[in-house]
Amino acid sequence: MIVCKQCGHHNEDSDTFCGSCGKFLEWTGERVAVAQPEPEPVAPDPEPEPAKLGLIDRVKQAVGIEETAAAPSSPAYPESAPAPVATPAPVSAAPVSAAPVPPAAVAPPPPPPVMWTVPVTSAAPHPDPPPQVAREMATAPAPAPVLAGVGAPIAATPPPTVPSAEEPMSRRPSSVAPTVARPRSAPRTLEAPTRRHPGDLICGQCGEGNDPVRHFCRRCGNSLDEALAVRLPWYRRFFNRVFGVRTREAGWRPHRVGPPNVMGMVWRIIRLAIVALIAVGLLAFLLVPGFHNLVVDRATAAVTTVRKAVHPNYDPVTPIGASASTAIAGHLPTLAIDRYSNTYWAALANDRAPVLVIRFSGTQDLGAIVFRSGASGTAPSDAFNLQPRPHLLHLVFSNGYATDLTLNDQDATQPQFKLLEDGKAKQVTFVEIHVQSVYAPAGASPSSVAITEVEFRTKD
Repeated sequence: MIVCKQCGHHNEDSDTFCGSCGKFLEWTGERVAVAQPEPEPVAPDPEPEPAKLGLIDRVKQAVGIEETAAAPSSPAYPESAPAPVATPAPVSAAPVSAAPVPPAAVAPPPPPPVMWTVPVTSAAPHPDPPPQVAREMATAPAPAPVLAGVGAPIAATPPPTVPSAEEPMSRRPSSVAPTVARPRSAPRTLEAPTRRHPGDLICGQCGEGNDPVRHFCRRCGNSLDEALAVRLPWYRRFFNRVFGVRTREAGWRPHRVGPPNVMGMVWRIIRLAIVALIAVGLLAFLLVPGFHNLVVDRATAAVTTVRKAVHPNYDPVTPIGASASTAIAGHLPTLAIDRYSNTYWAALANDRAPVLVIRFSGTQDLGAIVFRSGASGTAPSDAFNLQPRPHLLHLVFSNGYATDLTLNDQDATQPQFKLLEDGKAKQVTFVEIHVQSVYAPAGASPSSVAITEVEFRTKD
């Protein structure tokens, strides 16, 4: 963890710039190590057993040579006054032989006698030596005291230690804190962005992703005031909205303080219940065949109903027969349903209210009717303007539904499409067409009315 000395913000080890003030962390940051748990105490080593003394060691202890050799030689004069030069006086000690040991107690032969020589300095003042002897003593190195019997030199006092150059030296206290020279780092090269998590702020300078709480880029130190956030996937946004999971910014506080929001809790429970029902229904649709078929049928019917209302299809219906109140020879009622545009049905001239009845093979749900008015053919008497054309029609269906239609004065080449009221002409077996008024021929007396073709359509 790197702590910014400028603002105290805690940054990650991989950050280069502070997320709060944008300072360069190599200059203003201080790396803080995470406290590690203290190590467990180590059990002390067991004390070594005292060494067993041999025969020679016991002899040394008895004579007192070991104590004399171990005692440090310290000057008998104070530090202020120079110590006089002591002349070593050879003192010969009487030969000391080991105590006799009975032959039964010791198997090996007794050791040879050892001569011990101990240097002794006299504490009494000596007269000054001659000048020549003093010069030789001054130039000659001081001999180290030697234990003749052992042959090991006695350790001299170590010289005083001098502090090395690496150790800190003392200095006077000053009001200005000492500065530590930092080594200049090598020039940094910007690499490709390494982070793009959902919800991060994308830096417009280097493209690096940053936490939403940061104000400056963690990679280049650029301001994030106008940075764009990475958008969450649609499924995460959906679940966040359903379950109420929201990402709050740093320092967010609720605007309302008081009793708990009961309506919000109720609405959340309702949303959870709806999601649970949808999940159960989806599992039932996938695993239960009967429920699957029922859902498919209901969905198909609903889609068909909507399609019929928005963009319906009209399929033709073929009648099986036709009859009329009157008809002229050669122009029978069946010619009005034969699907030909050069034949027509014509009533007698004295029939003031002609009726045409059309029958179907079964029940039909009718949605529209197509009319082709007037006479049609190749003969001169079949001319359109020589025969009356229907104007106002009254339709009666077998289910009791009745309606009126008004036709335009158009020839057979221009069919007229008329819609029926939705859901009214259902389960129909026949239709009666009553001609109530006609378009009279120009310049001639009224004659028989003519209808070229009548077509029926079902709505699909």
